Amino acid sequence: MTDDLIKLGWEEWLALPDLSLPAIKAKIDTGARTSALHAMNVEVIGTEPDLTVRFTTLPIPGNGDVAIVCEAPLKDRREVTSSNGEKELRCVIETTVQFGFKSWPIEVTLTDRTDMAYHMLLGRMALVEHCIVVPSESHQQPDLDYVVYDRGDMKAPSERALRIALLTNKHQAPSARMLIEEGQSRGHTIEAIDPAELTLTTSTKTPQIHRGGEDLPAYDAVIPRMPATSYNAAILRQFEALGTYTPNTAEGVMSAHESMRAQQILAKNHIAIADTKFPVTSRYLQPEDVIEVMVTGRKLIVSTRDGKTALKLNKEERRTALRAASVFDLGFAALTLRRGSDGLQVLDLTSRPDLARVHALTGKNPAPRLFDLIESKVSALPPRNLT
Repeated sequence: MTDDLIKLGWEEWLALPDLSLPAIKAKIDTGARTSALHAMNVEVIGTEPDLTVRFTTLPIPGNGDVAIVCEAPLKDRREVTSSNGEKELRCVIETTVQFGFKSWPIEVTLTDRTDMAYHMLLGRMALVEHCIVVPSESHQQPDLDYVVYDRGDMKAPSERALRIALLTNKHQAPSARMLIEEGQSRGHTIEAIDPAELTLTTSTKTPQIHRGGEDLPAYDAVIPRMPATSYNAAILRQFEALGTYTPNTAEGVMSAHESMRAQQILAKNHIAIADTKFPVTSRYLQPEDVIEVMVTGRKLIVSTRDGKTALKLNKEERRTALRAASVFDLGFAALTLRRGSDGLQVLDLTSRPDLARVHALTGKNPAPRLFDLIESKVSALPPRNLT
């Protein structure tokens, strides 16, 4: 063995510093031509020819609490045949692999390895000219430790400035202003966008959203505050396809908007509802003793309609309120409820809560809770150019 070659066993610790992965255990497989890294939520952003691929990886198999979001230039898309004979079109990136003090560039394909014992596989093309592999041995290079992911100096999601789109046709409305001001106070970039200004391009490769003839930049999150129309739902669905986090999905927004469908969904999920005849021939007057609940993730703000009486839901009532929002996949919603003989009944729900009204009634500002939710869902990335 020459001094230029390093010795590897069938299992080794390595680092991928360009991807902010200081420790990952890999299987060294000379039978595989290409290397592979576990990747979820793979999205291609940007425009040709300068495309970037963003993905989430779990460096510790079986531990979903440590999720690292990575970005790298997209080098290629290739059809790869897996060990079980299945063909898959994968994104290919080039990154640096490091063993101790020795490092070199390698190509890595991105694929879902959730069920694999090793979330990194190093194929023979990454080994030639650099390594000698001894399949009967393991851990020939310095051991690393997953404890590096618990370091205090690693950025938490809330410590990075986010780029967030606020979809609204009323950006000066009190609720919209509350969201913009809260986001800006945290150092995030909040851009109010009227959906009427947007056009869509659907594509199997890179779906796009345009405004004024130009592609929208990549956003970390989108907050939908627009009317529930089929086209606005398509816009939100396009953001979702691009991997942008949203607290309220397009399907949830549309289903909650249709009163009869909403009642049917609630009933199907065995959530108590008030008896209502459709079509409604006269304005439905809700009783005065209704309870209004703002749901943000798993947190609730509860009040009476006039805000004069302090209320607290018991455990089962809290569960009903949370389930009602959850079945519509709404992380940010307002519910109108009433206590009945069969427990808490859902009279109405909306995906566009009136933040200003809730604040006026309860003295509690819902905007910080929404941004807490967004920051907890959007994993840490290096700061991006927001120009």
